[in-house]
Amino acid sequence: MIKNFLNSRPNIPLLFFLSGVSGLIYETVWFRMLIRVFGTTLEATSTVLAVFMGGLALGAVIAGKKADGAKNPLKAYAALELLIALSALSATLAMAGLPEFIAPLLPEGGTAGAEAGTALLRVLVSAGVLAIPTALMGATLPLLVSALSTGTADSGGKISRLYALNTLGAALGVLAAGYLLIAHAGEKGAALLAAALNLAIALRVMLSSPQERQPAPPAAETAEGRRGYRLMLLILGASGFTALALEVLWARLLVLTIGNSVYAFSAMLASYLLGIALGSLYAGERADDGDTLPLLAKTQAALACVALAGLGAFYLAGTGATDPKYMYSPLTQASDIFHLFGWSLIIIMPATALMGFFFPLAAQAGVRAAGRVGAVGALYGANTVGTILGSLITGFILIPQLGTKFSFILAAILAALTGTALASLAGGEAKRRFTPWLAGAALAAAAAFAVPDPVFSTINRRFQLHNPGLLAFHAEDRGGAVDVLFTGGGEIKSLYINGLAVSGNGEAGKLMSHFPLLFQASPKSMFIIGLGAANTLRSGVLHGVKVTVAELLPAVREAGPLFAGNWEKSLAAGRFEVRLNDGRNELLRSRRKYDAIIVDVTPPIYSSGAVNVYSRDFFKIARSRLTETGVLSLWIPLPCFESDYYMIIRSLKDVFPEVNVWAFPGQAGFLALASAQPLESRPKVLAGRIKRGNVARELPFVTPEYIYATHAMGTAEADELSAGYPAVTDDRPHTEFPLARLMAYSPMWFQVPEGR
Repeated sequence: MIKNFLNSRPNIPLLFFLSGVSGLIYETVWFRMLIRVFGTTLEATSTVLAVFMGGLALGAVIAGKKADGAKNPLKAYAALELLIALSALSATLAMAGLPEFIAPLLPEGGTAGAEAGTALLRVLVSAGVLAIPTALMGATLPLLVSALSTGTADSGGKISRLYALNTLGAALGVLAAGYLLIAHAGEKGAALLAAALNLAIALRVMLSSPQERQPAPPAAETAEGRRGYRLMLLILGASGFTALALEVLWARLLVLTIGNSVYAFSAMLASYLLGIALGSLYAGERADDGDTLPLLAKTQAALACVALAGLGAFYLAGTGATDPKYMYSPLTQASDIFHLFGWSLIIIMPATALMGFFFPLAAQAGVRAAGRVGAVGALYGANTVGTILGSLITGFILIPQLGTKFSFILAAILAALTGTALASLAGGEAKRRFTPWLAGAALAAAAAFAVPDPVFSTINRRFQLHNPGLLAFHAEDRGGAVDVLFTGGGEIKSLYINGLAVSGNGEAGKLMSHFPLLFQASPKSMFIIGLGAANTLRSGVLHGVKVTVAELLPAVREAGPLFAGNWEKSLAAGRFEVRLNDGRNELLRSRRKYDAIIVDVTPPIYSSGAVNVYSRDFFKIARSRLTETGVLSLWIPLPCFESDYYMIIRSLKDVFPEVNVWAFPGQAGFLALASAQPLESRPKVLAGRIKRGNVARELPFVTPEYIYATHAMGTAEADELSAGYPAVTDDRPHTEFPLARLMAYSPMWFQVPEGR
């Protein structure tokens, strides 16, 4: 049956596979583009995801109503693919120009009204650019199921196999975009390739001269059929909720073992989609059976058990993953890519295979109840609406209130309850036979309560082995797990996010705050991206300037007083403010000019999203928000590829006339200062400013002589050495994609090289 299906003319299954490839390439590119405009906060990313998924649902519902009456659904499908290509390219070009267009419209941050206005603008703009192409994408499945089915009796197999192949294509699209296309062709190049696939699909279908058909008359509706159909809409909505809730939760767990690089995210999402594809493909052999409700009920109970087993497995494996690299980055060499996939496949794929098996069987049950093939559109739409709610509620409510472990248990309970509802709907013997399955799910949930919190246990185990001390703070908020560790009798304070060392009360943060202020006559304001351990904030306050900090995670702000003893007093005096927002987005919507902008993002350089503040496009935003004598202070952490270092310097030089670099003894990184004016170099003036800024209270060794001795590169040398390297841009985010350099063993600096 599968062979006959694959050989159907004009090979629609293969074409729908390619359509899945293009769809996930678009989603990857668009998501990157929009979060640069609206920020990487959970609110922003959830809005973009909800609009994207909502467009798919809308298109599916509309197409489902029209599909059964279409005389030539294949011709309509070809038109859809053509329109997808055109609208997707238009959307991509529109999004590329959004930052300049939308910056004047974004309200200045810091007030509840501004946040509400920003949220409204996010929805309107996201819908404006995404609604048409995503609705067109969502319309494809109902049309193709209608085109290939002879009626409701055989539509289940068509749904499952089309869904499987499209999802398999989506998995390939994720890998292609995340590992190859954006790295080598850029975001626009990746979108252009996706559009070429859509155009090729449209051309192939049209060349096959699809024939018109006589639409089948609609089946007579019955009260029982309407009731069954509505119940299946609810069932599919609930299963969609569970599916995305689990995806969000898996991401929270796996970041502890596979990190937060673009490769890690791509491996996780591809594993998720691959499981769905395999499960759906297998479901094709059962989808057209008679009563599938008992099987659907057991599938949901099995999903609850498997998901909870995965939670336990992660606890055992996670607490055993104690290599020190997990406290920096799990990706340090090319072979680590296999490690990323291993974790993702083991933890995620068994459960998503059950999800993939469930959807086509449930959709076919709904189609039969409705008596028309086009009903698959509304059923798919209901499932998609469920996924939107699952993502939003899990991220915004469940994790902050319950934590990852108990959110997992709640999601599993929902799956078991969905199975119970299906068993009740089946009634009779099926309900009795479901009892052992429900008991198994209940036992799994009870056992999960006994499993220690896997997030806390994994992080704490690494602390005990490699950096024993007092865990002074632990919290899970909507953006990640935040920990503060005191060692050395409380003298050394370190901040960890998702188990990765981010910041501490060492000297580097103080240097990157003091230096840009020392080179200015009378600085009055400073903007800091990332609160971290509050070093840069505290040093800025010593200079008497007003400090604005953009911090992504509420828990990091909550932990701030642990690093700064006079936090509450300084905050009450109005000497600083902390805004919960992505730093680039906060600058983009700012109307202020700052004397210093400090950028110190989570290492390594290739961590997901870091490139957004290492690109030439960001440096242009930063320069536009600096005063005439203002200075951008950029920390470039080590380890770092030599090429990445020079690409960042090149990007700075493309925007700022003056670029100077310092390398400090004992510090794992470089401090780059970029400005429009030459920096002050007179020793007496610098000595006076060191005194003015109370620098000796924190860094008594900083003198004019120290500033000269640690100077590693001036503007002329920066020009000469970086000239042969490409700039990092939003479209070509070279530093975020290190795989080719890892495979080629490109030179990497683990400490400041001699002569720098």
